[in-house]
Parts: sequence; C-alpha cells; structure tokens
Amino acid sequence: MRPVQPFAVRPPPPRTAPSPPEPFMSRYVAPLSFTLAAVWVAVVFVLAGGGH
Repeated sequence: MRPVQPFAVRPPPPRTAPSPPEPFMSRYVAPLSFTLAAVWVAVVFVLAGGGH
C-alpha cells in the first residue's frame, strides 16, 4: 500500500496592492479648471458684446 500523502496546500494567491491614495490636489484641479473655463467664456461674451 502507498502511504497516504497529505493534500498539497497551495500558498494563497498574492494579494494585489491597494490602489495608491488619490493625490491631494487632484480633487481641486477639476473644479478649478471648470471655473476658470466658465470665467473665460463669460469674459469672451462680454468682450464680444462690446459692453452693450
């Protein structure tokens, strides 16, 4: 008879590294750029309208 071999235990799969935290400034860059774009469009409309 063959000796009973214990079940081969596989090591657990490596855990994926957690995603790095979001850079601090990125949450402000999008609203700031949107605001600057809106202000720029308003200035262009005022200049194109000639102030009247």
